[in-house]
Amino acid sequence: MKKFTAKRVAVLGVLLAAASIVFIVESLVPPLLPFAPYVKIGLANCFVLFVIIYFGFAEGVIFLVVKNAISALWSFSSFVFVFNVAGSFAAFLVMALLYRVAFPKVSLVAVSIAGAVCSNIARTCLASLLMETPSLYVQLPFVCAFSVLAGILVGVLTVLSIKHLPERLTKFK
Repeated sequence: MKKFTAKRVAVLGVLLAAASIVFIVESLVPPLLPFAPYVKIGLANCFVLFVIIYFGFAEGVIFLVVKNAISALWSFSSFVFVFNVAGSFAAFLVMALLYRVAFPKVSLVAVSIAGAVCSNIARTCLASLLMETPSLYVQLPFVCAFSVLAGILVGVLTVLSIKHLPERLTKFK
């Protein structure tokens, strides 16, 4: 982990606020897949992927923990919190690993797709365990297809934000 400077902390704070606002807005949207209400696009993962790229794994974990704590305060539901933690940590671990090991051979869009698919698989597995309903695994093909589309959207948005941000905003030393 790099040294925490005031600028790094400030940028992480702004990214955290933005991710939280996106999460809150997205949580107000009705479920996109009625048979899997825990599945969402996950637009806040744009910020998670950005943190992985510019800050690294350790600061990304801190970012994710705080983001999930804020989402828990917003949702007032331990059920929602558990699904958010399962999905976001699955996505984070896969995206961080792929970015570290395979980037640039694997594009950021592909990294995002892998994170989205793993996130929604983790949520489906958790739903199946908590509800003791193994039949939920039947919906995995639909959930994964939706995840690919969501991952493409998040990946493209992340690439565009990185491409169009001024260089002075991405230097945190």
